[in-house]
Amino acid sequence: MQEEYTTPLVWNPILRQHLVNAAHRMNRREGTTECPFCADVKNGLVEEGKQVWLHPNDFPPLQPPVGEAYVVIYNRDHNKTFTQLTVDEVFEVTRLWRSLYNDLSTRYSTVMTFENSGTSIGQTQFHPHGQTYGISIIPSYLERELETVILEDEAGNGCPFCQVQCELSGSEQEVDQNEHWQAFLPPYVRYPYETHLYPRRHVANIGDMSDEELRDLAALLLNVIRGYNALSDGEMAPMPYLLGLHQLADERFHFHVEILAIGRAPGKLKYAASSESIWGQWTNDSSPVQKAQELHSAIEKMKKGQ
Repeated sequence: MQEEYTTPLVWNPILRQHLVNAAHRMNRREGTTECPFCADVKNGLVEEGKQVWLHPNDFPPLQPPVGEAYVVIYNRDHNKTFTQLTVDEVFEVTRLWRSLYNDLSTRYSTVMTFENSGTSIGQTQFHPHGQTYGISIIPSYLERELETVILEDEAGNGCPFCQVQCELSGSEQEVDQNEHWQAFLPPYVRYPYETHLYPRRHVANIGDMSDEELRDLAALLLNVIRGYNALSDGEMAPMPYLLGLHQLADERFHFHVEILAIGRAPGKLKYAASSESIWGQWTNDSSPVQKAQELHSAIEKMKKGQ
């Protein structure tokens, strides 16, 4: 039975990258009326009063020694959304992200922490949650980021992420900030409201972050995602998005969070169509400066209304 769920990494010799072949996930539980995460509470698997916990992925795309897959539950309340959580509650989520990184990074090259939010991008379980995979290779996107970091370091130019952060700090493309974090729409975003969150301190991964930095990350995440929902006087809410933590063990790397907000206008989504999906040639049909100003205004309006 174990063999059925052993997932091989398949090498693409043309693109020189791996993909995961996980045929057993074709029949996972879309459309079920029973929430597997509420069942954790019902069956006594979660301590009384505990709000944040790990649930082993019931249809793992990865298993040891290739990888491991977990669901990170954000709250006991099935009906809460991420934006309804408090800063303290999201802080506990970030602490679990850190703990999970420190565990999985001892066994795997990459720890992928992410969230899919919205039916339009494939969310099938609506209990507030995200996911984390440990995987034995570095995925191609992260590998390319690391290659840039190495090239810039060898050229004596320092961290390219720190350079971007310096250029955008205080600019029209900065949408929010606090003591330990800043949020920007860089000029090279693929989606109109795609937002990148950078820690002010150069740090390679969430495992090396302090509680104070994690609390500020929680606050900034809430501000940005609540800001999405306040765009166009709320006409784009709830904003579907993909959230991912970009992190590696290499101390030259710069930990950051990317949020790919899929909405582009009220009632309209940005699809990764032919040029994007087939060739990776992205087209952003908007001005990052304009969209940053719109998001900044929405965040400030949201803050005043709290």
